[in-house]
Amino acid sequence: MKLIHVADLHLDSPMKTHLDKEKAEKRKNELTLNFSRLCETAADLEVKAILIAGDLFDTKSVSKKVAGMVLSQINKYKDINFYYLRGNHDRESFISFIKSTGEVPSNLHMFEDSWTSYVLNPGSDYKKIVLHGVEFNNNASSVMTLFNVDFDDFNIVALHGQENEYSGKDKTDIVPIPALRGRGIDYLALGHVHEYKLKTLDSRGVYCYPGCLEGRGFDECGDHGFVLLDIDEEKGDFVPQFIDFAYRKLHTAEIDISDLENSADIIEKITKDISAYRYNQRDMIKIRLIGNVDENAEVNEELIADAFREDFFFVKVVNESRVKVDYMKYALDESLKGWFIRLVQNSEETDEETKGRIVRMGLNALSGEEIVK
Repeated sequence: MKLIHVADLHLDSPMKTHLDKEKAEKRKNELTLNFSRLCETAADLEVKAILIAGDLFDTKSVSKKVAGMVLSQINKYKDINFYYLRGNHDRESFISFIKSTGEVPSNLHMFEDSWTSYVLNPGSDYKKIVLHGVEFNNNASSVMTLFNVDFDDFNIVALHGQENEYSGKDKTDIVPIPALRGRGIDYLALGHVHEYKLKTLDSRGVYCYPGCLEGRGFDECGDHGFVLLDIDEEKGDFVPQFIDFAYRKLHTAEIDISDLENSADIIEKITKDISAYRYNQRDMIKIRLIGNVDENAEVNEELIADAFREDFFFVKVVNESRVKVDYMKYALDESLKGWFIRLVQNSEETDEETKGRIVRMGLNALSGEEIVK
């Protein structure tokens, strides 16, 4: 039997952090269409169930357009059972929307703040595959004491929260890993952490975060997707496989611009450095300029970004290089620039890196350019 474990789709996310209005709307729609792509992929792989381990949506109030699209896909793929465990971003609005349009689809299954269990392979002549899940509501410690399974079954447990090796006060986003060891769990399906992680739970089972289905910001760079769980019903063996699925990927490229004198040289260096990575044109990239540059080096972030706007869906350039100042050169300089640099140099409460940033900002101001902090 095949099952997809997915989490943190964050549908209806506004996507306005980096993007202009037009591209933000495009990205928002792409995230929504990802659910359709996921369902189509599941059907192609002959998957019997899709487990959504929290944060299907991003906001408390889901738009009718997005809710309607999700519902239409659930109704379209009637041979796939959808198991939806709500996360800390999810609320009642989607379920309210479904009820307002008619009956809840028979292939959509929900969880509550007490343990709910579903047999995923009813009628099988082999080992039962049972999915157990509970939604956290300041009840982590209490629900763990009530957890009980048949050790002869293949047991999947779905939870949404941050893994923690210590049991403490109840929190909505804490999964107490120690309390789940030795409890007959084969696969602990988690949501909330936005990067893929597969680790040993105990001598019997593993726990897994599939990560978010699609990166939304530059703190979510790299591959994103879901986990395909292939379970041998006869033997009880299983193989979890991460499937890279993101339509667009986000990348952060560090470019050392030490000793480069102007934006043209920097553009040439960036072109050379990133060519080795074969980034896709539809991806998003943040270029971090690092290294040590002369205080008179011309570094125009906007101009540099413009040089690559046709190569990517979105480009952001951040200048994090350090300014190296030859203070002796300005020791006898009677100009305003010389006076300013000596003033910075003589500051005893400022470290060298901060002095460099102050010099850069001051020289930009003296030349009439925009100050970049």
